[in-house]
Amino acid sequence: MPATIDTRKAHLTRKHGDLYAVYTWVNDERALVLIPANRPGAPWFIIMESAAFEYDNPIELQARSMKACVVLGMEPSRPNWFRIAKIIHEGLPDLIRMPAAPLPEYLKGSVGQMILKEGGKVIAGEDIRVEKEGVTYE
Repeated sequence: MPATIDTRKAHLTRKHGDLYAVYTWVNDERALVLIPANRPGAPWFIIMESAAFEYDNPIELQARSMKACVVLGMEPSRPNWFRIAKIIHEGLPDLIRMPAAPLPEYLKGSVGQMILKEGGKVIAGEDIRVEKEGVTYE
């Protein structure tokens, strides 16, 4: 089953030449997804937050970057794997700092208003909104 990422709903998207670095959630976990920009249908390279600590070791970063080159359909030459290593290394702080889950989405409009009063005076108020439900499979 193919996967799709809506970059409008991703936490952050950066373009690095012919690669996109998409900071999003995969299986309810933060992830950095490297996607070839000019080759639709090409494989992606995903770095899950639970494995991000492994990329802090320079030798492991080099090995994984060379693997990323192969997965993304690039020649694993020094300039290519070094560029990928730089994207990953510079992106790890953003991956770690992003929210644990996407912000909730709400339907347009409100179904009412909630008002807090003290002594008959309004001290706070907020619209009541309905959260969009995600996809369900049966």
